[in-house]
Amino acid sequence: MSAPAPTDGVQVRTPVPDHEWYETLAEAGPDVLPSQTPGWRSAVCAHGWRDATRLYLWPDGTRLLVPLVRSAAGSVAEYASWPEGWGVGGVLGAPDALTPDRARTVLRDLASLPADRVYLRPSPTSTAIWDALVPPGTRRNPRMAQILPLDGGFDHVWRHRFRGTLRSAVRRAERAGLTVEHDGSGRLLPEFDRLFELSLDRWDRQSDQPAGEVRRRVRAKNPLSKFTAVADHLGPHCRVWLARHGGQAAAAVVALYQGPYVVYWQGAMDKDRAAPTYAAPYLLHLVIEDACAHGARALHMGDTYPGTSVTRFKTAFGPDEYHTAGYWIPGAGVGRRAPVQDEREDMRTS
Repeated sequence: MSAPAPTDGVQVRTPVPDHEWYETLAEAGPDVLPSQTPGWRSAVCAHGWRDATRLYLWPDGTRLLVPLVRSAAGSVAEYASWPEGWGVGGVLGAPDALTPDRARTVLRDLASLPADRVYLRPSPTSTAIWDALVPPGTRRNPRMAQILPLDGGFDHVWRHRFRGTLRSAVRRAERAGLTVEHDGSGRLLPEFDRLFELSLDRWDRQSDQPAGEVRRRVRAKNPLSKFTAVADHLGPHCRVWLARHGGQAAAAVVALYQGPYVVYWQGAMDKDRAAPTYAAPYLLHLVIEDACAHGARALHMGDTYPGTSVTRFKTAFGPDEYHTAGYWIPGAGVGRRAPVQDEREDMRTS
């Protein structure tokens, strides 16, 4: 179905058939994340949202696709690419397709949607374009993305990216008697979720918020049904890595795979078992080693904030840091919703 064209003869199609989405992914080349695929869209929609993806077509044949969903409940619609906690949506197209003029066209169209607000979370590499062009009234939601290049293979990453403290931790873990398995069928998700519950308790105790507040908020954004939906719709592209000690689960990582990229999506641990055995850094080091063995170009380590324990854990692996953002763009129904809360407390891992 077609939507009203923004300007300059640009056509807008919504919803977007999967075959056109895949054609756009092919044009984008290898720089596509798991969260920019139709499978991810389906997982988001299985979690209470409706598909509202938009495809922009210029007269010269250029096209840009914005993965987008619409809230399924409430009197005032909310659009997001993607909802917070669901990673990068942003804008997809051929490598040179996103120009300032085309970005303005996309922003005008998103701001015209019948919504109080539209959330756009673009790729970290395009932040400069959006920072310069977002309309007045936009709320910038700052993020720091950490991406570990895997150029040169695992030996290079081990020697030149990993910090000495991390290499020491891995060596100690190798002597700790850990056993590790990974699976892409969803079979290990219940064990991951039990570790996630323990992590929730720990994060809640560490917070200066009222007791139970962090647990409630983080769990609301990350229920087991969310993990299950991603595993169901991404299939073998979603893998759970699990480390055990003495037969008991100690730490787990959920990793996502798309082309030359691996995403460290979720992590959790039983600190009483994981800390003495260094299970958490050891497990992520194995994910990285496996990614290198399969020719991956980079490991995306997700969003974080400077100075947090999560950031320090990830920094030991030697990633590059990108200061990026998501954008709450005022929509046509602006003014009827309470201000967006700071999401800093919700960005946690193992």
